[in-house]
Amino acid sequence: MSKLEERESRRRSSVVGSIVDSAPAAVNGKKGRPKEDRETKKRVSLSVLPSLYEDIQKIAYVQRRSVSDIMSELMEGYRAENVSSISEFDVITKH
Repeated sequence: MSKLEERESRRRSSVVGSIVDSAPAAVNGKKGRPKEDRETKKRVSLSVLPSLYEDIQKIAYVQRRSVSDIMSELMEGYRAENVSSISEFDVITKH
């Protein structure tokens, strides 16, 4: 076995060991976070001008936030500004 192969073998064994050691123990045989009564996010696809998206990415980087977080905040603000339209929609569709 060459020196490179030996080093790679040691690296793999140390990485696998650290992953196993740091993995959280399953609670009641279930993995992941416990389920809570919370709203999950919906994944959507939007068409945006590339220059606009690049600028939003730059803003997100400087603010240490995700583009998704920024867009969610903007949409929540837009919803708050248009509550009357939501109420009108509910009347029109009888919700």
